[in-house]
Amino acid sequence: MEKTNSKKMLVIGLVLLFLGASATIGVSAYRANMNNQAIPSPIHRAWADSFDSYTLGQALDGQGGDDGGWKGWDNNPGAAGIISDVETHSSPYSLSVQGATDQVHEFQETSGVWTFTAWQFIPVGQSGGTYGGTYFIMMNNYVDGGSATDKWSVQIHFDNVNNVVESEFDTTPTLPLIYGQWVKLRVEIDLNTDWFQFYYNEQLLVEKAWTAGVNNDNIGDLCFAALDLFADSSTTVYYDDLSFLPPGEELVCDAGGPYSGEINQAISFTGFATGGTTPYTWAWTFGDSGTAAVQNPTHTYTAPGVYNVTLTVTDAASGTATDTAVATIIAPQPELEITTITGGLGVKAVVKNIGAGDATNVDWTITLDGKLVFLGKSSTGSVATIASGAESSIKAKFILGFGKTNIVVSATCDEGVTAELTKSAFVLGPMVIGIK
Repeated sequence: MEKTNSKKMLVIGLVLLFLGASATIGVSAYRANMNNQAIPSPIHRAWADSFDSYTLGQALDGQGGDDGGWKGWDNNPGAAGIISDVETHSSPYSLSVQGATDQVHEFQETSGVWTFTAWQFIPVGQSGGTYGGTYFIMMNNYVDGGSATDKWSVQIHFDNVNNVVESEFDTTPTLPLIYGQWVKLRVEIDLNTDWFQFYYNEQLLVEKAWTAGVNNDNIGDLCFAALDLFADSSTTVYYDDLSFLPPGEELVCDAGGPYSGEINQAISFTGFATGGTTPYTWAWTFGDSGTAAVQNPTHTYTAPGVYNVTLTVTDAASGTATDTAVATIIAPQPELEITTITGGLGVKAVVKNIGAGDATNVDWTITLDGKLVFLGKSSTGSVATIASGAESSIKAKFILGFGKTNIVVSATCDEGVTAELTKSAFVLGPMVIGIK
């Protein structure tokens, strides 16, 4: 069964039954729509929608002036999607498509080379649908109430029964359906040469003539008439950050990183963006409830951990791009130093912590490598804690020997910091002299 026909063809019978010979309805794709709002002429310009300018819970039904050009199929308010904050690619909102949703946005673009991008989130356990799943559809002819003339170029089925993504009615291979994360949908459209390519998660799914149509009957028009996000009675799927741009003009951003530092230390972050329409606005989240609204902010963490840092850039056309980096934050670290080694009756040394954090469980060793050192060649010990800026004196056990030797003093702590100092000396019985 052809799902495109089963989905829409009921309207044809109603049109013929009630309008009879007046079948001129839908002949022109550019006439006024059913509530007398003018269908836009070819735009020849960039478009984007992040859904962040709407109100939580708003139905994009096309019945008011604040729906961004969105409406239900055939201008039916009951087919509208709902603005949601349950899952978002860029905060605070996305579009929820479920149940009766059959969300349409018209474009009527007839020439040029374009990149259409959408981000899609299919929750784990997504189910239902007349044919098991939900649809992403691009039309080459669309008129409200004009199903007799409507034509499809792209019909992607996200099959929740077989867990695959398919270009419906094509023989191309399928791709695995991805649940529980945002996935990029990208369509490269060349209306000048009549060709398109559809990518799912940056993997090519299908490419063919734009006018071939989903049934490959080659009767389509060289026009991107409308986008249709069709739930087909399935449970919720989310869309966010849609854009229709000339190639190379897609807004992209970079959050830099990876970043690292210590708690209570100001960390500098660097943002970058290109493409889209300037000027940009910048929105950072640092993973600890902190935010910033400048391109290159600084942020101070108060607890150690690994944080996901997210940069969202919005351009003047409401297009958005998002990138995530990692910041690894550790507690202030100690830094050990062997400041002195002294002789006399045995060997003494001083271990100092010149770092910002406390050194814990400091294990130390004093070693003499002289061949005629008979006693006390190696001494070990431990200091529970050396606070930041503090020091601890250590002393070797009884030494007895004769002749030249090297003295090596080392210390290491639980924080992984090590210090070492070597001096030369002369052992004369129990005395250690001439340290230098």
